[in-house]
Amino acid sequence: MKKILLVMLLALPLLAFEGAAVKVLTKFFGKESIELVSKKYGTTGVRALEKLSADHGKDALRLLQKYSSKYGDEGIKLLARYGEKAVANRASFEMVKKFGDKGFYLLKQFPQRSVKYYDKYGDTFVKVAEKTGSTRTIRYLDGAAKYGKEDKVLKFLDKYGEKGNAFLDRHWGKMLTTGFVLLNADSLIESTKNIANHGLDKGGEVAQESIKNIANSQLGWMIGLALLLFVFFKYGIEAVISAWKKWKA
Repeated sequence: MKKILLVMLLALPLLAFEGAAVKVLTKFFGKESIELVSKKYGTTGVRALEKLSADHGKDALRLLQKYSSKYGDEGIKLLARYGEKAVANRASFEMVKKFGDKGFYLLKQFPQRSVKYYDKYGDTFVKVAEKTGSTRTIRYLDGAAKYGKEDKVLKFLDKYGEKGNAFLDRHWGKMLTTGFVLLNADSLIESTKNIANHGLDKGGEVAQESIKNIANSQLGWMIGLALLLFVFFKYGIEAVISAWKKWKA
């Protein structure tokens, strides 16, 4: 008896929801159509139809069938929970399906850009946005996109996490102003590696001769920043301070 009462109590909110949904849907559809949706897709389908009807009226039924055909039961579930944005295209569907509320937040806050970056970089984009902050991640990627370096920035943040985020937050304006977006070109990367390999001893000290060469170089500031970045992640902040003092001397 207790089990029967429990089932009845749990069913009451569901029945109330169905009743409310049916009242809304009868503005656009006959009861037979609503019953067919309920039989085919269940309560989730009725809720999805209700959300679609708010924007599309009578065309909601056709769209429900379209999304069902395209994304199956999972698509109907996402549609019922998040609305049409979650199934607007394959990238948004995959992002929200895999990351749930986190994925939908990105989609809601940055509709076009989040889809573009997820389509291009997949799960890495969402994971970096979660660690770094969605607004910052989008800002970094948008800025780097002007130079075609989004992948470098994303890999950098993915690899160095909060340290990388702190570094970019501190230097991002200067890096964009000079066109230096995380080791701007392959030739610069190689130059930096060579300088770093020959300019550092085991203790992390920067040789004075290397510092002078950097300062006199036409790429001065950019290579210097790259070297400081290298020292920072390899040896820590004390080595950076030491390098900076010698560079300024």
